[in-house]
Amino acid sequence: MLLAFLKGLILGVVAGVPLGPASAAIFDAAARRSVDRAMAVGLGAAIVDAVYALVVSAGLGAAFSERPVLRQAFLGAGGLFLVAFGAVTVRARAPDPACPAAGPQRPVRSLLAGLGAGVLIAVLNPGLLASWVVMAGTVLAGLDPAAHLAAAAGVFAGTFGWFAVVAFLGWTGRVRLGSRVVWVTRGAGVLLIAYGVFLVGRLGLSLTDG
Repeated sequence: MLLAFLKGLILGVVAGVPLGPASAAIFDAAARRSVDRAMAVGLGAAIVDAVYALVVSAGLGAAFSERPVLRQAFLGAGGLFLVAFGAVTVRARAPDPACPAAGPQRPVRSLLAGLGAGVLIAVLNPGLLASWVVMAGTVLAGLDPAAHLAAAAGVFAGTFGWFAVVAFLGWTGRVRLGSRVVWVTRGAGVLLIAYGVFLVGRLGLSLTDG
């Protein structure tokens, strides 16, 4: 059980570190809104990561790998989603210097909205499931049901821990850079667009080769 948890923890950190829509949204929320809103977004995204890891390690990975068309669909949809999300991030307005980066606890409705946004961003990123098919489908394969749950808990702890770091970095950037921090989020948006174009290009090559 402990070993399964540690495997999931490591996978969660590894999955969270690369730049993706969730990390960009968390940084943006911390930089332009509040840390608690950013943490709520991270919580929603971490829940989806844990569910994906649990479902994939329980057998979905094999079904996904056996269907090239399904992989291609996820590749194309994920690429288009990253391009769209990156464009929204690039167009983000600079934070208002008069609004504190971190203040009193926001209303519950705002936190729930952040939680829902985190879940939605993760679910609408098909590339996330493809990544978990590769990672959880190999590292966590063959575990018993209890170990699957322990591994999923580790994934949640790892991803949410990393997202907390991203939220802190976003808040720190706002404190130090003020309204200029928007250029950091815009830079992240450009990278997301570039990666989305790359994924769509890979899809085009796979269709041509097929």
